[in-house]
Amino acid sequence: MELLKDHLQTVKQKFPHQSDRIEELYRLNEDFRTLCADYLLCIRELQKFHNEADEKKTSEEEYKNVQSELENELFQFIFPV
Repeated sequence: MELLKDHLQTVKQKFPHQSDRIEELYRLNEDFRTLCADYLLCIRELQKFHNEADEKKTSEEEYKNVQSELENELFQFIFPV
């Protein structure tokens, strides 16, 4: 039952003024139910991709900071004061 709620909620968020039609189609049409399931899966995968991209961006920024710090230390060794 939770999956049904997730499917309907996700599609209704995309088409908020068509709530009754969405519920009717979901109840009566197996192809529409499958389409809703595919849509929900797609949305969830995109969210995972977005989250992973954010994590990678954070890691990239952290490594750039470390690179800069290491380059500064290398510079100090190579060009002592």
